[in-house]
Amino acid sequence: MKNLVHILLLFLTISATAQEFNSSVPKSVIILLSTKNYSIARKFAIEAGKKLKKEVRFGGLTPNPKTGLTMSRTDCETYGYPCYIARGEGDAANSKFISVEYSNAYEGFAKGYYIVVAGMVEPKSVELVTEMQKIRTVYKNVYAKQTRVWFGCLH
Repeated sequence: MKNLVHILLLFLTISATAQEFNSSVPKSVIILLSTKNYSIARKFAIEAGKKLKKEVRFGGLTPNPKTGLTMSRTDCETYGYPCYIARGEGDAANSKFISVEYSNAYEGFAKGYYIVVAGMVEPKSVELVTEMQKIRTVYKNVYAKQTRVWFGCLH
């Protein structure tokens, strides 16, 4: 009986701390640059990747007047073209690569900007502090903005 109680307590603890699927979760987005010009953002991202020795991922995204950015027509088959799934949406994973994202996709962000993102991590975490310190040695104006991203199905 004692083992059953321990198992039940462990299950309740895990359940209480686990993030519920199909919900939004808080994230801090580490931003190097925001601009209305996609070409400037893309060029800056490439340069930042070299300076910070970080992988740069564009994910086949291209500018689009309707959605800011879009995936290819083939990749948008499920959603309808144009379509854009912002970094972090779906898996809500922490990540430290560089990408260009569109600000409209993030809750609480100013609209209409291409943002060069150097990471997405848990708010108020040691990981956030560490990443900001590393990046700040090269980019003094780096900042983190908190938002919520979707953790769950995207269809």
